[in-house]
Amino acid sequence: MPSSRTADRLTELMQARAAPGAPVHPQDVLESLRSEETAFRRFNGWLADHVAALAGTMAFFHVLWLLIVGWAVWQSGILHNRGFDPYPYSFLFFILGGVMQSLFVPTMLTASNRAEERDRVKADADHRAQAHLYDVNDEQVELLREVLARLERLEARLPASES
Repeated sequence: MPSSRTADRLTELMQARAAPGAPVHPQDVLESLRSEETAFRRFNGWLADHVAALAGTMAFFHVLWLLIVGWAVWQSGILHNRGFDPYPYSFLFFILGGVMQSLFVPTMLTASNRAEERDRVKADADHRAQAHLYDVNDEQVELLREVLARLERLEARLPASES
């Protein structure tokens, strides 16, 4: 969940980018946020997004599967269980279970928080754009009413035979 400070900053940026009721493109707001972040923070966010994107794919599953099979063949087949990690491969599962889990969980949460923040900014900008369209629609309806009133006045001036 984004902090209250971040939400307040987003609101300030959106208000500064456009007049009240004017549409705000989400990319403009995100670009403003990115320009204010430090390079280190931008890199960490980029890395979290890409690690989370990779970890959720079948390519990652296949690489992990090949790593486990390769490890088993190397330790049991080639070294005949005399390697540093004989069957049941305790070191491999310690690395896979403990270390990867402690690295992936914060990464996934960071990527999830960033995605949630982007979605919220986009939804807010979309809402403002839709509200702007309703205002434009109301203005057009008012203009059409004025045109209709003028036409009615012109028709009232015309003799009855020409209408």
